[in-house]
Amino acid sequence: MTLLAAQQVVKRYDGASVNALNGVSLQVESGEFYSFLGPSGCGKTTLLRIIAGFEDANAGSVLIDGKVMNALPAHKRPVNMVFQSYALFPHLSVFENIAFGLKYGAGRNIANLDIVSEVEKALDIVRLKQFKDRKPDKLSGGQQQRVALARALAVRPLVLLLDEPLSALDVQIREEMQVELSRLQKELNMTFVMVTHDQSEALALSSRIAVFNHGNIEQIGSPTQVYENPETLFVASFIGDSNVLAATLVESDQDSQSGAASALGRRAYMLGDGQKIYVRAEVSDALPKQARLIFKPEALHIASAAGAGENQLRAIVKHLSYQGSFTDLVLSSQGFEFKATLPSSEVKGSKVGETLLFAIKGEVRVLADE
Repeated sequence: MTLLAAQQVVKRYDGASVNALNGVSLQVESGEFYSFLGPSGCGKTTLLRIIAGFEDANAGSVLIDGKVMNALPAHKRPVNMVFQSYALFPHLSVFENIAFGLKYGAGRNIANLDIVSEVEKALDIVRLKQFKDRKPDKLSGGQQQRVALARALAVRPLVLLLDEPLSALDVQIREEMQVELSRLQKELNMTFVMVTHDQSEALALSSRIAVFNHGNIEQIGSPTQVYENPETLFVASFIGDSNVLAATLVESDQDSQSGAASALGRRAYMLGDGQKIYVRAEVSDALPKQARLIFKPEALHIASAAGAGENQLRAIVKHLSYQGSFTDLVLSSQGFEFKATLPSSEVKGSKVGETLLFAIKGEVRVLADE
């Protein structure tokens, strides 16, 4: 069931030369963990603030539970927001911070409200009952974030909005809070909508991701879809670390390695140095003449022998970066560079300046050259 919808939302700030949002539409289903992902200034936070009621759209509508929210002020919308800065009251205890919204905010609309009982429930959810009498400055960053979550959850919103909720935390605490957020969302079966610029965070937590760029949505899909099957060059470059190589379609190819390429449902692309990459395509498919071939660094492995597979690339090692169990390589061929991520055991003994033969595992994605 669709719980939250944005319909052709347009936003332009006063004095701006371009829109912050260009007619953005999306639907969030009940119980989803949905993320808005993109670089700074792409429009993701603007849309979140419009949903919350902190900003007005110039055009378009926001619907929650089938009801248009445009005319409703923020405090009357069935949402609550957790801010990047936590926004806790420093002079109030943990208990009092959580109780605040129940006493003076959206909690006033809850019939037969028992504030003490509701705060205790919220503290149990975020596992902070033993800290209820402490002030925020006596808590760690992760604990403060959990207090902010408890305060937002206590008023029973239909949708919990999270604005870069983990960006102020250090790496270790951020990873712990990712686990905590995932646990909370699943246990409560609540709809979470999160804004983040952190790709790994969005991939780890989300059921679906909307990738924003310059006020538009480039792609909506599951973490697997946006990572493995990018639909635009921006998504390919922004999500993870992709190799994006310029290539030209070879209309007819019968080289000795491939055999009758068209009969196999494959078409050949030629790279700048003359090496060929084959992609799956039916003979009738209209493939772009000038294209970008997309594959991940982890899709490469060292080939045992030339000719053992179709998609092989010979390149010089320009840089090696040991990362423990795996090693990142920067590779160079005539006219282009690409990257590989391999188990460290596979490249043990390899040196900068050495020429290696690589094979691409899996499919290579083709996007039209923009």
